Amino acid sequence: MPTERLPNLFIVGAQKSGTSALAGWLRQHPQVCMSLPKEPGYLAFGEDGYVFPDGYGRPAPATRYVVRDEQSYRALFAEATDAQKVIGEASTWYLSFPGMPQKLKRYNPQSKIIVIFRNPVERAYSAWCHARGADVEPCATLAAALELEAERGEPEHLLRYRRMGLYSQDLENYQREFPADQLLVLFYDDMRTDPEGFWQRVCRFLDIDAAVEPPYEHRYNRSGKPRSKSLQNLMRSHKLKRAAKSILPYWLVLRIRGKLDDINLEQFPPMDDATRDYLKDFYREDVLRLQQITGRHLEHWLE
Repeated sequence: MPTERLPNLFIVGAQKSGTSALAGWLRQHPQVCMSLPKEPGYLAFGEDGYVFPDGYGRPAPATRYVVRDEQSYRALFAEATDAQKVIGEASTWYLSFPGMPQKLKRYNPQSKIIVIFRNPVERAYSAWCHARGADVEPCATLAAALELEAERGEPEHLLRYRRMGLYSQDLENYQREFPADQLLVLFYDDMRTDPEGFWQRVCRFLDIDAAVEPPYEHRYNRSGKPRSKSLQNLMRSHKLKRAAKSILPYWLVLRIRGKLDDINLEQFPPMDDATRDYLKDFYREDVLRLQQITGRHLEHWLE
């Protein structure tokens, strides 16, 4: 019976920035145990669970899978073996939720933190596509959703299109709590253009064997308008995912999911120029601040 261990890796966001892909890659590594669900959220929301409504005022989908007690949370990692030196989860709420750097440090001071940043304009559009595909956003355009954002107060985080793309203060909060050797800052652009190099950086940071390479070509957590909502709901079922994982090789589960996504998901129309220009102006100051903090050239996000 393996000895119970606390999670020592938290992929904290940003939302819609490749965290599902990275969690999926790590799940296939023999030295890593990643939670299912990918985003248990327990360390942010505790016993209250996920209480934020969707755009229709209904309980958000996360209500059904966010973990609400310590025993259930630890049980997510109960199957970790001695060979799995990295025990992790990937709750993207942890990046912006108040007080999370301090909570994670108290929970496990040796934790390693991974942050992935994406062009916030593209991130907002991706979030809207996801929300529309998941039937939690009634607005037929991102522009209309942005107009409603302030009136919604505190809806589920997927609908907080502007706020979830403001990165600089969130990163500084983590930098104050975690030393550089426990905090890795990555960029979605690199994941797309150089997945091998991106993976090498992650493996060095976690001190795991980089020769174990995941299927980079698989697209995780794809967004789109489902032709069949019933099929989409079935594929997003965490119970089904756990059952499939128990009887099928993970690579085969991914291949089946990819084929079904190809059949069932229809792309949404691109973002209009006026909305893009508005978001570029909105994020300008924060992008320049993030550029200063990270030393990464990011002005192309604003072009």
